[in-house]
Amino acid sequence: MEDEDAMPPPPTAEPPAEGKRTKADYPQGDEAETPTQQEPQQPSPPCSNGGADVVAQLRAWKERGARIEQLLAKKNAKMQEMEETENKLKRLLAMAKRSIDNSKQELAEKDETIQKLRGELATSQQARHSWFVDAATRDPRQLLHKVAHGNLLWCLVEYANESEFDDSKESAWHCFRTEEEIQAYANRASGEPLMLPDFSMTPYEVERVKKSLKEEIDRVQEEFRRYRVRSEITRKQKDAEIRKMSANVMAKQTEQISETDLSGELQSSKAQIRRLTKAQAEAEERESDWRRKFEKLMKDYEKLSGTMGETVLAMEWRERYEQSAREKQELEKKMEELKVMPSGAFGNGSDNGNGDLQSLRQEFAQYRKRALNAVEQKEKELSDIQAHYHENGGGSSNASRTNSFKEVRVRRMSMESNSSLSGFETPNATKTNEYLKNIVYKYMASDQDEAKEHMEKAIATVLNFTPAEITSIQEKRKQQGWFW
Repeated sequence: MEDEDAMPPPPTAEPPAEGKRTKADYPQGDEAETPTQQEPQQPSPPCSNGGADVVAQLRAWKERGARIEQLLAKKNAKMQEMEETENKLKRLLAMAKRSIDNSKQELAEKDETIQKLRGELATSQQARHSWFVDAATRDPRQLLHKVAHGNLLWCLVEYANESEFDDSKESAWHCFRTEEEIQAYANRASGEPLMLPDFSMTPYEVERVKKSLKEEIDRVQEEFRRYRVRSEITRKQKDAEIRKMSANVMAKQTEQISETDLSGELQSSKAQIRRLTKAQAEAEERESDWRRKFEKLMKDYEKLSGTMGETVLAMEWRERYEQSAREKQELEKKMEELKVMPSGAFGNGSDNGNGDLQSLRQEFAQYRKRALNAVEQKEKELSDIQAHYHENGGGSSNASRTNSFKEVRVRRMSMESNSSLSGFETPNATKTNEYLKNIVYKYMASDQDEAKEHMEKAIATVLNFTPAEITSIQEKRKQQGWFW
């Protein structure tokens, strides 16, 4: 091919000259391919250079045409081979498609046959199944449920498998006329004797039991909520009274010490401070005890959710009554100690302090009277609660009576709190300012909302707040969520 490309272009036509050959003078066909072989046999006449070039070009063109024909023949053979391969693939695809269609048709026919056989099997099983037990009935493995309907007893029976390696479970309902028939059928089981189940409840009975249990739970929860509210209010009231007692006694002792310089009064005042500190510690212990009681009440809530709620509630009410009686005795002992204390603390004073001592004794007598009234009222409330509990049958409550009882208690506690705050009158402007200063200081230094609440009541009493102003403050407190 390189020789062909490098071959010079054919010469242009020139007029024939003398001694030159024309195209007809050159050999044609095979004669042109073997000029060298014929030259020794038939020598040609001499030719010029132009004729040799034309012969070489013709020979090259012929060779090139022969190669092109060979390539075309190969290409045609290759294309024919590819067409034959394509036809074979088309035939294979058609055969595969027919095979797939045949397989789908066979699968559909098999599915129809399986469904038909399953239907026939279910029909035959239903035809063979009998509600009543006879000799042909399979032996039981377990009796699952027993229900009484009409004059018959129905049992859901799980059959025993014929093969030990078969783990499938089959069950069916059978009816019996008496318990003896059920027991006789259960005795047919191989191995251990079967336990007959109890009668299952009907849907109506189940709904009725669920409804009654839900009503009982709601009633116990409501009773517990009311009791928790009452106990919390009582606890806050008692804590406020204890704090007021401690604050008033401390203020009186501080004023007495500032007015006198006697060593006996100073020592007695220190002893009084120690007693008050001890009383404060006891109050803190009582507060922790109330917290423990609250946690116990939360546990009681879980107990009351069970089936023995009424019995547990009755026992707890009895324990609370005994605890309140013990607290009453302790308060009476403390009142006796406070009654004896002023005579020992101020017995060594001079004649100039007799007037103040007398006024302090009068104030203490008034305070003691109010405290005794509070204790008696607490005892009366406890007896009312116990009587209310017994009247309601150990826990059952009447909504209207309970609500009225709660309103009366809340109203009475509010009146007691207001009366206890209004019972302490300030003797003069100086003591009032000192008392108010002490309360404001404790109010600003305290972080407890409950303590601030009682201090606000004391401030309102000293500064003579109007009822409208007190109501506004209480509403603000309620909005902030202090009242539980």
